[in-house]
Amino acid sequence: MLKKFSVGGMSCSACSAGIERSISKLDGVKSVSVSLMNKQMSVDFDQAVISAEKIIAVVEKLGYTAMPLGDKSKDKFTDAKRLKHRFLFSLAALIPLMYFSMGKMLGLPVFENKISFIIQGVLAAFILILNRKFFINGVKAVKNLSPNMDTLVSLGSFSAYIYSVVLTVQLYFNKTVHHTFFEASAMVLVLVTLGKWFEELSKIKTGDAIDKLGNLLPKTATLVKDGKEQLVLATELREGDVILLKAGEYVCIDGVVVEGNASIDKSAITGESMPEEVSVGAAVSSGSILKDGYLLLKAEKVGEQTLFAKIVEIVKEAGASKAPIQKLADRVSLVFVPSVCLISLITFVVWIIISGNFESAFGFAITVLVISCPCSLGLATPVAVMAATGRAASEGVLYKDANALQNACKLNCVLLDKTATITVGKPIVTDYINYTNEPNQTLFPIVSALENLSKHPLAECILNYCGQSDKKVSGYEYITGKGVVGTVDKVKYYIGNKELIPQNISLDSIAEKGEELDGKTIVYFADEYQLISVFALSDYVKDGSKEAISALQENNVKTVMITGDNQGAARRIANEVGIDEYEAEVLPQEKYAVVEKYKKLGYYTAMVGDGINDSPALKAADIGIAMGTGTDIAVDSADVVLVSGNLTALQKTINISAKALRIIKQNLFWAFFYNVIGIPLAAGAFSYLGIRLTPAIASALMSISSLFVVTNALRIAKRKVKKVKITNDFDLVEVKLEIEKMMCKHCESKVKTALESVVGVRSATVSLEQKTAIVKSKKYIDEKLLTAAVKDAGFEVVRITK
Repeated sequence: MLKKFSVGGMSCSACSAGIERSISKLDGVKSVSVSLMNKQMSVDFDQAVISAEKIIAVVEKLGYTAMPLGDKSKDKFTDAKRLKHRFLFSLAALIPLMYFSMGKMLGLPVFENKISFIIQGVLAAFILILNRKFFINGVKAVKNLSPNMDTLVSLGSFSAYIYSVVLTVQLYFNKTVHHTFFEASAMVLVLVTLGKWFEELSKIKTGDAIDKLGNLLPKTATLVKDGKEQLVLATELREGDVILLKAGEYVCIDGVVVEGNASIDKSAITGESMPEEVSVGAAVSSGSILKDGYLLLKAEKVGEQTLFAKIVEIVKEAGASKAPIQKLADRVSLVFVPSVCLISLITFVVWIIISGNFESAFGFAITVLVISCPCSLGLATPVAVMAATGRAASEGVLYKDANALQNACKLNCVLLDKTATITVGKPIVTDYINYTNEPNQTLFPIVSALENLSKHPLAECILNYCGQSDKKVSGYEYITGKGVVGTVDKVKYYIGNKELIPQNISLDSIAEKGEELDGKTIVYFADEYQLISVFALSDYVKDGSKEAISALQENNVKTVMITGDNQGAARRIANEVGIDEYEAEVLPQEKYAVVEKYKKLGYYTAMVGDGINDSPALKAADIGIAMGTGTDIAVDSADVVLVSGNLTALQKTINISAKALRIIKQNLFWAFFYNVIGIPLAAGAFSYLGIRLTPAIASALMSISSLFVVTNALRIAKRKVKKVKITNDFDLVEVKLEIEKMMCKHCESKVKTALESVVGVRSATVSLEQKTAIVKSKKYIDEKLLTAAVKDAGFEVVRITK
């Protein structure tokens, strides 16, 4: 079973890595993952072999606290408050300690050394006891062969204190002693505690986006039962309950409107700011807010089953997951602390040999221990992942794990399902042609009367177009696969496909409209003697699809549409949205093969879909992206979910990924650079230049290093995300066409439209004055297609140059 635990007391990646290593060695444990940022541990184990209590006992033996997640509510500021109090009390003792240790150098009145050293020892001891957690955890970590940051801090502080005690004792035996390290041993602890306090506050801020999501839903709701209203806890709501919602209230359930009209804002879950009007029968998701009006909402999903709860859970899971790039930092962290201890020992020996000064050598060794910072290595990736997943969630993009977050910016080929992804997935009447002299006001009621009795999905589209009718139908017959036959006002009518129409009726007039109706579903309306009219039905493009595809192309991302529709329907949609390539008449099981084809061509692919039939392709792609409005199977198969079901979030997916990866790399560079420079500096490698660090300065630098990576990660939360240009081997080319017969701006517009309708053309810039057109297209675009497009528009291409 998979169980989650809350883990306390971790201070760096060495802590989390040590816990992972110890738990993974236990019999019955299949896998374990520890999140330093979320302070959580996920363990997949066999209950028949090991219990949760045994796992908790092992964690506690390592010096940390553990409990099943959710067993105990804890204020997220608890650790920060505890660190704050420790720092303030420690500071209160450090101030007089610094006075006695440095007062003589500043010319201030102080006691003689014998008394001063004892006072310093007592004050330092108070600070050490106050911060005993460093020593307890450090010793336990060494005992369990998992040394961490606490080990370094406690070793440096305790060594300095013991050495100072020895010097003080020697002073009472008339030994000459001018200086001790009491202030260094105490200041190290105080400054590290200050740094950990600030770090904790910064980590809390890093997860604010996720916390804001979790705190949006109200704790109570107005339940309507037997006509009466009563205030109940949201956790008490059950499926089938009806709640009342008024303007300004958040929706805490997923349900269907049974009464009322309202404008709802879904930006909290979709990132889209445009309000949506809902009325009886409309579905409303949790996390939405009523802008105006009122609703009675019948609960379909409550509690953890709601869309909002699932979104929050996905974001938390992603924030706790580890990006592939973090593996390097984890490997380094495992050997970091033992390596630093060895370097400190070598530093001490080398300086004893070089200078023969025990006090100086000891100071260098302590400074090496204190300046080393495994925290920055451990925090470099997880803080950025948490900040990015929280930011993405507020934009309507859900990364399911850190792997998807890290790699989304690599995409250079996006394959998109057509129906319900690029298009709405619901057909409408796009064209209507009347072949008689009868006005539409006379014909539409007849059509409506016939279609009103039909159960065919297309009947609703025609009804919406023609309106309702009071006319009566007799002799009604629905012929499967063909259409409807019925008598209205004593006249027999036929409405359906061409196989239904009597053979004596000519359909030649339809052929004349072939190009105009290409790719559309044609419904014929006729009586026994003539074709009366035709309805052309087609799915239509979603708002934002064209802009989303254009944005991808501007960033050199190849776009490919995959659809089971015929060539005509695919070509029409591809031309309308300006997509690069399309694969038509693809069976569901063949979508997988199409994805594999583009992967073999060297593309890093994403498949975007919404249906069950898209699931294999979503799994096959390097990154599967599901529309949040799609099926549960598609969402489960994907690595990223676009909550709003709008393709405009695609570019956000890539941009946020790029910024997160950039900041992770910055953090890792800083962590390595800091330690590579800081450790030699602390060891006295530059002392011949007069550059020498004290343990106090080293501890301050160590705290600043940790704060830097956390603060840098917070930049992801900024609303403005810089667009990232994705480069690959599939560059655009510009082609210049010299065109004759353009006479006005209308001609210019016709040429532009004609050229941009050619599949593969990114854009066309037409100049009436210069009689030219600059076309940006793919390398493989046939120039004959461009010439033909211009000719069909009524103009002539006289020359093409590259």
